[in-house]
This record gives sequence, structure tokens and C-alpha cells, in this order.
Amino acid sequence: MITQLPILSADQSASKIQGAFRNHQARLKLKNQAVWQLYEKLEYSSEQTQGKLKDMFEKLLKASDSLSPSVAKVLQKARLPVEEKELLRSTNPDNISVEASYDGPRIEGLITRQTFVDLIEAFQQGHVLHEKYVCYILHQARTILKTLPNYNRIDLSTLRHIYIIGDLHGQLADLLHIFNANGLPAIDNPYIFNGDFVDRGRNSVEVILLLMVALILYPSSVFLNRGNHEDILVAAQYGFQDEVNRKYRTYKTSLLDLFKDVFSWLPLYSSVHTGKSKLIIMHGGISDLINLQEIKSLQRNRYVSMEIPPESKSGGKELTTEEEDEYFQMQDLLWSDPDPYNRDGCRNNDQRNIGAFWGQNITEQFLNQYNYSMIIRSHQVKQKGYEYTHDEKVLTVFSASNYCGGFNWGAIIRWDYNEQEPWVISYKIGTVEMKNLSFNKQVTLFEDPAYHSLLEKIITNKSSLQKEFTKRDRYQTHHLPLKVWSEIMTNVLRINLPWLTLRSKLVQEDKHGILYNTMFDEYTLDNTKFQISNSGIMEDLYMWKDLLMRLFNLIDQDHSGFISPNEFADILKVLLCDENNSDGINEAYIEELSSAMDLDKNGRIDINEFLESFRIVNVKNSGKSNCQTNQSDSSKKKVQNTNF
Repeated sequence: MITQLPILSADQSASKIQGAFRNHQARLKLKNQAVWQLYEKLEYSSEQTQGKLKDMFEKLLKASDSLSPSVAKVLQKARLPVEEKELLRSTNPDNISVEASYDGPRIEGLITRQTFVDLIEAFQQGHVLHEKYVCYILHQARTILKTLPNYNRIDLSTLRHIYIIGDLHGQLADLLHIFNANGLPAIDNPYIFNGDFVDRGRNSVEVILLLMVALILYPSSVFLNRGNHEDILVAAQYGFQDEVNRKYRTYKTSLLDLFKDVFSWLPLYSSVHTGKSKLIIMHGGISDLINLQEIKSLQRNRYVSMEIPPESKSGGKELTTEEEDEYFQMQDLLWSDPDPYNRDGCRNNDQRNIGAFWGQNITEQFLNQYNYSMIIRSHQVKQKGYEYTHDEKVLTVFSASNYCGGFNWGAIIRWDYNEQEPWVISYKIGTVEMKNLSFNKQVTLFEDPAYHSLLEKIITNKSSLQKEFTKRDRYQTHHLPLKVWSEIMTNVLRINLPWLTLRSKLVQEDKHGILYNTMFDEYTLDNTKFQISNSGIMEDLYMWKDLLMRLFNLIDQDHSGFISPNEFADILKVLLCDENNSDGINEAYIEELSSAMDLDKNGRIDINEFLESFRIVNVKNSGKSNCQTNQSDSSKKKVQNTNF
């Protein structure tokens, strides 16, 4: 029997196509939202080392009497401002000669607007400015910064408008796009740069040098706020220190000291009178501890890092109660975020392990107490480049587009005199034309860096995960219900992700449930170079990788790339003692850990050896992919989207 299918009209066909397309778009949006959630949460988790490092420094400082002299000395130096006389001697541009082979830009005489333009053109072409001129710029900027109060006072009745720029993170292309689209800084074209000028991107040196030149040229219309990455100990982990080491091998140590000092003199926030409203602009945010009167009067250059407390003015090892309160206020100002669950009150920022989460009621109390209309802050990557929260009284702006290989928009804010609300200008630099890509290609583009970070977390916690899986698998079926598997993943990894959506990329399943052991079939730590009796050693090392890397860079004071096994063992003793909750240290275990890092057995630990210890390999030699996507936005606020 033959059944003839009904012939659809053109309208019916179009309707079916439209329905299929809408379903496809809905599925794509759901996947993109899941991946963006993964991206945001892993961005948080990558910075959890900050809190661990702060705790570690406090333990090391308390145990300083038992540490080797070299480690104790370095720890003490890390918490103190750079000694003025030595800084001026080691970074005096008059004492630095320019080689005949140097073909980059030069600065002769006063810094002018033409100097600014010449540097922009040279940096566009990939030139690296000579260290003589780097020191010349930084010392002039430093002189200005030292004269400034702890906050920038800005009145738009004089300036008429202002551009507010969020995180740039060494992304020179974004900065140059901002200047090209909105004009170079000038007396009549003012800018606020709201911290995180450096780290992660390839051109942190060039970005901060251009900002310092702008400050030198226009100190009454260029304003810089300190970010959490303007911290030399943070910069040791996220790329800026490596960039300085790579570009300035001869003067790397002196230049890092100079940058450390310049960072410490950056103002902490800006206060803007717009005519109809009053804005406060800081990098991170607020908490119930923030007292602006105290912040206005503190000695900001004492706080060279938020990861290690400054030396007490009393001369003791520990801060006084008042000093500790001041230190926490500084942390909150630079590291805090609006509460992601819209809870009232304040609590520890457990996603960063430093700073606070604050709720809408804290925003309202703060604005009322200090007579502000809005908080503008940065510090968090946003898919659209900006985000309103707390009844539109908090506005986050993030200016690094396609951040860390992603596909987020960047955004800046323009606020005009006597205007009630800002212009939010969104943009992308060098984006892929997403509409021309297939569905699979879109997902592939977005996931790579995020999923690699997630794999690191899974490998790091392999033993703990397996223990929990086995414990919940009462009949040893090697299966778990999806809900149970998701709960274990959340609890062990301490990150709440949409595991239902992600499971197909991480683990196999069948009609009986999740085959949990398959999550470890494809990837493993490449520890073939280590012959270690204790099988848990590699996981211990991996668990503390980021923290150890920070400490390695701190101990490697001359940035030679080497430290001694004894120095490394000092750190491990304190770290592992705390981890094992034991006062006794297994010296053989410590010795084996230290020895494992000395791959060529030459009596010193090489930074390259150190990094090689943490390589994840694909057992099946087939890579997992990654992704990113982005949606333009229309809003009741003034929003402009541009694509470049």
C-alpha cells in the first residue's frame, strides 16, 4: 500500500523551517550559556590561589625563624616597599646605555603628544621600547603618582564628559581601538582606567607604558585606579613578570622592582561628580568593612601586595587589630564581587578565596552613607562586556574583548555632564564571523581554554573523586546515577557547574547510569620522568601547582629560573604540614618531593623542569575541543555595539 504524503504549502514549509531553526537556535543558546557559565566559574577558580597564597605567606612569616636565611629574607622583602635609594640607583635612565643595534623608538627630551603617537605606532609594529626609556617614563609617572591623594576627585562640570575603561589585561589591540574610536586622551577628552592593565595578554608592558605616558601628558584628565593585578606577586603568576623577563633580560630585576613601586602608588578609587549624580569607581567593589575616611588617609604604598600583609608599624610579626582591618579593606576594594546568588549581607568570597561577596542591601547602605548614586567597577569578565546588578546601582565594565582566547565583547562607558545615565559602548576586536560557522564549529571554538582548566581540576582531584565514586557505588557496578555523579563533582571540585550539559564531554554513560571511571580513561599526568615510591606525590604537587609556582617566582629573586632543593623543601614543609594537619613532617617524603623536581640531578630546580612536572597528556592522542560564542545585546540603557 502506498501512502502519499500531503503536499505542504509554501507557508507551511516556511513555518516548519522557521520552527526547526528556532529549535536549533534555542539548543545553541543553551549550550552557549552552559559553556559561558563554565568559563566564568573557571575564571574565578583560577584565582583561588590568591587566598591560599595569602594564608601560606602568613604561615611562612610565623615560621620564619625555622626557614633557611635566603627564604626568610625574600619573604621579608616581598612585604616591604622598594627601598627608595636603591631603586633610584638601579633604575636611573642616565646610567643605562642604548646599544647601537637598537632600532626601536627613542625618547629625546620632554615627553610630548608626538612621543605618545610615535610609541603607539612603534608598538603596533611590534617594537619593544628600550629599558632606558621604560625607566624614563616610569620615573616621571611615579613622580606624579606620589603627589596624588588615595583617590581621584573628578568634576564633569569642568571636563564635560569622561570615558571609563575596565580591565585591559595587556590586550593592546583593545586599547588602541578605544583610542581610535573615541580619541586619544587630552585635556578635553578625559579617561579613567579602572585597573588590571597587566597580566594574561601579550602586551602588558606596552599597555601600561602608554597609560603612564598619557598620565604624564594630561595629569588633570587621565586617572588610573589600582586593580588586583597591579600587584607584583599576582603578576608573577599571570604573565606580566614573564613578559618583563622576556623583553628585558639585562634589567629584569630592577624593572620589576620599579613596576612594583609604581603599582603601589596608584590611587585606590575615583569619585566623579557628573552634575546630576555622583559615582564611585573602584576595581573590585565594597564590603561592610569599607570605611572611605580610613581609606583616604592610609599609606597606600605600604600595600605592595594583597597576598602578603605589610610589616606592622609596631615592629611585631603580626599586624595590630587596626592594621589588619585596614589590610582587609584594601583586599575588599580590589578583590570583591557582587554576590552571585543575590544574597543580602557580606560573606567571604569563596570563589576567589580573597575579598568579599556583597549584597544589594550593602550597596544601598554604602550609597546612602557616602551620598553616591552608583558604583562602577570592573574585575569580572562579562559576555556582553558589561552588566548591571543591584537594581542597576552597580555597573560592571570589562574592556578586554575575546579575553584569554574567548569570545566576549569588550565595553567602555561614556558619561556626559548633567546626563542621568551613561552610554555603554560594546565592541569586539578581530572576532570570527560566527554566523558563517556551523553549529559544531561554534561549540568547538568556545570550549578549549575552559575545558583544559576543567581537565586540570579533574586530574588534580582524581584520587578524591575515585574515592567518593566508589563509596557511593554500593554494589560496585561502576555506575552512578547522574544526580549522584553531579553532586560528587560539585562537592569534590568545589565548583557548581551545569554537569547535566557537560557530562557528554567528560564521561560515558549507558542505560544504567554514568560510567564514572571512564572520566579518567583519556587523560593522565605525564609523570614518566619520575620514579617515586609514593603514588600520591604527583597529585600533591599538582594540587599545589599554582601556589608552588608563585613561591618559586618569589624565591627566585634574581629571576634566573633556578632555586635550590633546600629552598624548595622549606616551602613544602610548611605547605604539607598544614595539608596533613600534623606537626610532624616526614623528611623522607619532603626529600623525595624535592628530588623529583630536580630532573637532571644537577642540584638545582629549573623553572622549566618545574613546569614539565605538570603536563597532562592525552592517552588516546585525541584532543578535546573548546569553544566560545557571543551575543550582541539591546538594552533600555544607551548601548552601542561595534564589531571590528
